[in-house]
Amino acid sequence: MLKRLTILVLLIVFAKPTYDLLSPYIQPLLEGLDVETTDVSTLPVQTTSVIDGETVQSEINYPNAVQSVETLADAMYYHFSQFETDFTIQYAGNTQNLSTIIEEASMLASKRDPFVEGHLSMREITYTYTKSSSKIDVKQQYLTTAEQVASVDATVDEILASNDAHSLSDFDKIKFVNDYIVQNTVYSTDTVHSPHSAYTVLKEGKAVCQGYALLAQKMLTKLGIESLYVVGEAGGIGHAWNLVKLNGNWYHMDSTWNDPTPDRGPNNVRYAYFLMRDQQLAKDHTWERANYPQAVDEQYAYMHIVADSYEMGEYIYFSHEQDNNYLYRLHKDSKQIEKVANVRVQFVTGDGEWLYFSNYSNGGYLSKMHVTGSDESLLVREKVKNLFILDGFLYFSTDNGNQKIQI
Repeated sequence: MLKRLTILVLLIVFAKPTYDLLSPYIQPLLEGLDVETTDVSTLPVQTTSVIDGETVQSEINYPNAVQSVETLADAMYYHFSQFETDFTIQYAGNTQNLSTIIEEASMLASKRDPFVEGHLSMREITYTYTKSSSKIDVKQQYLTTAEQVASVDATVDEILASNDAHSLSDFDKIKFVNDYIVQNTVYSTDTVHSPHSAYTVLKEGKAVCQGYALLAQKMLTKLGIESLYVVGEAGGIGHAWNLVKLNGNWYHMDSTWNDPTPDRGPNNVRYAYFLMRDQQLAKDHTWERANYPQAVDEQYAYMHIVADSYEMGEYIYFSHEQDNNYLYRLHKDSKQIEKVANVRVQFVTGDGEWLYFSNYSNGGYLSKMHVTGSDESLLVREKVKNLFILDGFLYFSTDNGNQKIQI
């Protein structure tokens, strides 16, 4: 579910033909309209972006004179980046075709920062003008607030630091972002704050696709991964996801569609929509391809079969969805895939060299196995799901409720 930006240019007080007529009734109004360019003493906005794999810190300064499409876009973006809801811009340029100038500047400003863009909602612009100057009033609604954005920045910094994410390879940074969001978020519109915002993902652990993608955008940027926020459709409804750049190539990452619905526990991550090329994603997603870079490389297609996984050392142990959910493992460096055991598994998790799973070759009962595929044993003779391990206990769900055992 996606909430799109809506722009409404409401009012033109003096249309262009009026300049030529200048009737006795209009002339006093024109003379009384005091529109001048003034010095602006606002502080610069600090921004972070990723260009060719390099994290770039820059300042956005409010333009000294707003008199072109570009400087008007600069001024608008300054206010958008502060998440200001009501602001006025004094425009000192030529006001012929002013409506077009405002629309172009508005769109340029909206596209300046993917994270800001994704949080823009309804926009109402009114303006009055003479031949050489104009006053532009903007009312902008957002899906978040400046305070919430500050909270997102602080929380993401803490998450990345506590997981030592900055030390990971670029591939593992992207995987970490996907995994963190999937493992800590439930797809839902039942939220206190906007389900379309990154803040709600972190604050409530719930959101829709827009929240997933915007949090991913923020995390990827802080990790130095170049990425884009993509707007399109999936399943016939509005949808949002990300494009990420890895080793010079662009790939799609849809964390929302990597999150099983209904939620199946914190260990359950799919990779069916992880580092995909255009041709693969286009089977069930649509987007304006001309607006985004092409994604044509498929070297990470091996990840798309991985589901219900546990990562230990050089291997990822997982339920192979394309082979009756048998237990397999993937060597992360060589990309080699091999069957571990002729056992159908789901909800795979682990602790050290031991795997725990719902054994669908034996009634979905809770079972344990060494990572080599040996020493299988039955732990609980009940159908279990949603396995995860915390503080030395294995938690799981049965028809009789949530349970735990010490491991």
